[in-house]
Amino acid sequence: MRKTFAIGLVLALIAGCGSKSRPTYDENGAANGDGNGNGLGPALTPGTAPGDTLTLEPASVVLDVQDGKPLPTVDYHAFLIHKDNSRDEVTSNVNLYLDQPANSDFGTFSKGTFTASPNGVGKTLVHAELGTLKADAALSVKLTKVVVLAGAPADAASKFGGAVDPARKPSIVYPNDGVMVPPNMNELEFHYRAGSGNDLFELGVKGDLLDLRVYFGCTALGDGCGWVPSPAVWGMLSSAGRGQDPLTYVLRGTSSAGGSVGASSSQTIAFGEEDILGGLYYWNAGAGATMRYEFGVSGQKAETYMNAAKAGALTCVGCHVLSRDGERISVGLDMPAPAAYKVYAVDSKSMVFGQGGSMGGSGANFFTFSPDKSQIMVSNGVNLSLRDATTGAAIQEKVTDGAMPDWSPDGANIVFARPKQAVPCIGFICSSTGVVEASLQVLTKVGSGWSAPTELVPTTGQNNYYPSYSPDGGWVLFNRASIGKTADDKVKGSYDAPDASLAVVSRSGGAVLPLANAGSPNGDSWPKWMQRDQNYRGKKLMWLTFSSRRAYGLRKGVGDNAQIWMAAFDPEAAAQGKDPSLSAFWLPFQELSSGNHIAQWVTRVARKGCVDGSVCEGGEACKNGVCVPVIK
Repeated sequence: MRKTFAIGLVLALIAGCGSKSRPTYDENGAANGDGNGNGLGPALTPGTAPGDTLTLEPASVVLDVQDGKPLPTVDYHAFLIHKDNSRDEVTSNVNLYLDQPANSDFGTFSKGTFTASPNGVGKTLVHAELGTLKADAALSVKLTKVVVLAGAPADAASKFGGAVDPARKPSIVYPNDGVMVPPNMNELEFHYRAGSGNDLFELGVKGDLLDLRVYFGCTALGDGCGWVPSPAVWGMLSSAGRGQDPLTYVLRGTSSAGGSVGASSSQTIAFGEEDILGGLYYWNAGAGATMRYEFGVSGQKAETYMNAAKAGALTCVGCHVLSRDGERISVGLDMPAPAAYKVYAVDSKSMVFGQGGSMGGSGANFFTFSPDKSQIMVSNGVNLSLRDATTGAAIQEKVTDGAMPDWSPDGANIVFARPKQAVPCIGFICSSTGVVEASLQVLTKVGSGWSAPTELVPTTGQNNYYPSYSPDGGWVLFNRASIGKTADDKVKGSYDAPDASLAVVSRSGGAVLPLANAGSPNGDSWPKWMQRDQNYRGKKLMWLTFSSRRAYGLRKGVGDNAQIWMAAFDPEAAAQGKDPSLSAFWLPFQELSSGNHIAQWVTRVARKGCVDGSVCEGGEACKNGVCVPVIK
């Protein structure tokens, strides 16, 4: 979001300097001539001549905001630069505004004077506009800040002057060291164990632009404490870290009465450069429903998008997939045996078509839409079938053996999992909820049909499954698990494999890269990409999600209900054969009490149009022409 600060409402005609005559203009800004009777045609901007440019000074400024000191200011001046290099000041006639992304508050303009905010921090651009002419200037705001929160004494900072005592060392449990998060995530919990005798804490955060100390007590959480940054503190952290070097932080603890001080090991947290936009749809196993979350909407929790009652199912809706643009969704109903499924228009929730029944037939467990959403490839866990995504009519009833298809963003390929041993059909029923000892195979578009499959990742004593193309199509993310028998003599398969791990391979094949930084030994399953790549410090950055049974700090233990986690992905590191993943973080909008799976990303959230709230569902209101959840 950018905030525009109008400096002038009327553009004055700029008087010429020097010996040459300036063009003159009528009241509509059309050029009358060059002052010597020569017509010039229409001008781009009233009061300017062809070839004029705009400049903003100073071109680069660093302001330093410090507690207890007057807020720093800077006076900006805008100039028209003419072809003869003469210039006229036009500050009173330009519009000045800042790039102010989500959670940032750099400061405000009053005419040409900018005053930094008390919490202002970060790097941004100042823009000047005069009609069609534009100019930019770089602005950096440094911040030194002390924040004393409720529950901590007003003189908390003075309590940390004692000697360092290793016995009082607090330990940070969550987030993990080296994590990167989106700057507009809005909420991230810190979990820590207090250390001996500590009831007062200082979180010290330092970066190139930030020196922040926050003081708070202990809010009990499990066998330790939890703390959630306020919106103001989160704004300082995310604005200072957005697209910059990681911030370093240390947690210190002492007694509220004073005394010796313990200090944790230092950790880092980085912030992406761009906000994450779009939506995430996932399966809440406890509710048997497909949930939806629109990323970056402050205060919003996940909303129920589709449940059994809405879909006409007996017990639940489960497996689902969306078109990349977020306009179509396919959902499986009840048990995947294979399931009956329905395709809906996402905004209106009107059914496009339905297939299958409770006894199998033409049902499916896995789906993928073509990039233009005109076709859908479905699988019953045994075969791939290509269908018209509007009518459900078969285009090719059996394309090949396999399961878990994913269509590449350019439409040229489909990657899928193929088990080493084909799953037999029983009569007319062909079904499997997963794969065993599978390889990854690729179909290539040839005219109106498909080539024979080629192998992307062979099975060499592993099970490879749940493949997913990156938003640029360059990488395939997938799960890998062991094969053999379980302790109770069952064949190990892909369904809820307890040792499922994350891996990636180039679209063209080659070495498989385990995502060790993002992964855990506790079952990381159903990996999916956010459907946009982003810029980060002149490079490309991607994001991925997956469900995991790892511990979530002090809130959930290992092996508890699966939760959705997210991690950053560096494709440059992947191209160099390095682990391209960063530490993962728990997504804060989901339900802790339920298992959550199959996080499907879309580039935008398609919502039902409205004129008033009468057409919106319960818990929704009509806002800006669409039905949106009411944030409580």
